[in-house]
Amino acid sequence: MHFPVILVSEMTEKEGREPGMGAVYDEEEELDFSFLRQSVRQQSKGAAGRRTADAQGRDRMADMISGNRRDAQRRSRQEQNISGRREGTPGRQGPASGGRTQGKSRQYQTAQAAGRRPLTMQEKQRQAALLKKRKQRLRRQKQLLAVLLCILISGFAFAIWQIRQMGTETGTEAETGMETIPEMLAEGGEDRVVEGIIQGIPESQFNRHPSWTEDYLTVSEYSRPGDPLTEVNSIFVHYTANVGTSAANNRNYFENLKDNHDVPGASAHFIIGIEGEILQIIPLDEIDYAVQSRNEDSISIECCYKYDNGQFTQETYDSLISLLAWLTDTYDLETEDILRHYDCGGKKCPLYYVDHEDAWKILKQDVAEQMLSMQ
Repeated sequence: MHFPVILVSEMTEKEGREPGMGAVYDEEEELDFSFLRQSVRQQSKGAAGRRTADAQGRDRMADMISGNRRDAQRRSRQEQNISGRREGTPGRQGPASGGRTQGKSRQYQTAQAAGRRPLTMQEKQRQAALLKKRKQRLRRQKQLLAVLLCILISGFAFAIWQIRQMGTETGTEAETGMETIPEMLAEGGEDRVVEGIIQGIPESQFNRHPSWTEDYLTVSEYSRPGDPLTEVNSIFVHYTANVGTSAANNRNYFENLKDNHDVPGASAHFIIGIEGEILQIIPLDEIDYAVQSRNEDSISIECCYKYDNGQFTQETYDSLISLLAWLTDTYDLETEDILRHYDCGGKKCPLYYVDHEDAWKILKQDVAEQMLSMQ
């Protein structure tokens, strides 16, 4: 097929070039062989209808030559760029490049190799704005984390300070049964030592009580219910109503109530004998059955006697004054808080001090003097 060659030669003569291989076109110029198809289309309608297989072959040949030419140009440019990068020299610039720099060519090639087009100026600015926002958000997160960490450290330090403050207070509350009583600090010595509680009373104060013997009753609903004594507002004085009996005799009477059930309930915290001996039969942090309407907030003392008028022996009286003074001081009461059983219910008990009001007043005065001597 010689028709394409003749046309190329004619184009070469028109442009003033020498015919021959390599001089037909510029490397950078893409040839267009579409004129072959156009020349055929310009034929008369009747002639176009009679297109032969040769004309169709020429169309395919034109398409193939045009496609091969574009592929060759693209490979040539890529090889020149790769060669320029290896030798450290700028790649060749085509006539339509307008003087592009090596950096822009490489940017274009990188974008082409990655399968995307180069970024425009607006896209670059948008990316820079997004990056700035991410940095600002990260900075705010770091600042918030720092604030939370400071709050956590401050709270931990405050908790430690509170614990130390509680440890240096003069006392804490210790729970005894259902009653809470401040713990006292031991007197004397340079070190401050927290004491224990005995029968609901600080140990140092408890150890100052007058001499007595502890002989507790068995817990039962008839004499010692075992219920806690939550407060003490009064101290009641009684007499046993059994002339000539001892403290031990009366203690046994109360103990046996759980077996013989003689009375619904009767007892006291202390019994003072004719010889002045003191028996403690119920702890001071439990209630007794002595004054029905005041068992919940009082302490009772039973006194033995050997005279029919109910008068106490001097030994019994002296022990009673010492015990009353200690109890009044321990529970921060006044002598007016010392009562007869008679003062709550009208029972003539203790008999002698119901019949002799003046003797009762003297008894309370003796208690006040004993308290002064204890200070």
